Amino acid sequence: MAKNTGKPSEQEFERIWKTLGKKAWTWRVVDAAEVRGRTGKSGFTRSAPSDYLVAYNGVHFAEVKSTQDPTAFRFSLLRTIPSAMAVMILAAGGDYLVYIHRLPPNEWFCIPYQMIRDCSNRSLTWKELESYRWKMSNTPT
Repeated sequence: MAKNTGKPSEQEFERIWKTLGKKAWTWRVVDAAEVRGRTGKSGFTRSAPSDYLVAYNGVHFAEVKSTQDPTAFRFSLLRTIPSAMAVMILAAGGDYLVYIHRLPPNEWFCIPYQMIRDCSNRSLTWKELESYRWKMSNTPT
């Protein structure tokens, strides 16, 4: 199995939103990998609360995760500092969504961070996530 860098899923996430044209707007938050790609060296970047800001029927923070796990989405994929920031964003009345790309079979799910925060387990099974399929991900390539 090839290493899952997450970059193809982020590119697909952007492509899906672009299909809406002016009805949606996304902004990619600069991360350490982007700084390294631009400069050739690793520079200091502060931890960001999420991968993206998305404006579509309001504004929300969006974290994009991809996984090849055959049974569940494991919360260990979420980084500590952005997760702590997600809790603060929710406390302040903001919206924070986690977009999960399941590889294979190329399925997308979109869940509110509250679901992760309130879950007593360390993962959500694909069966538990069934009703959270991201419908916009069904757009043709």
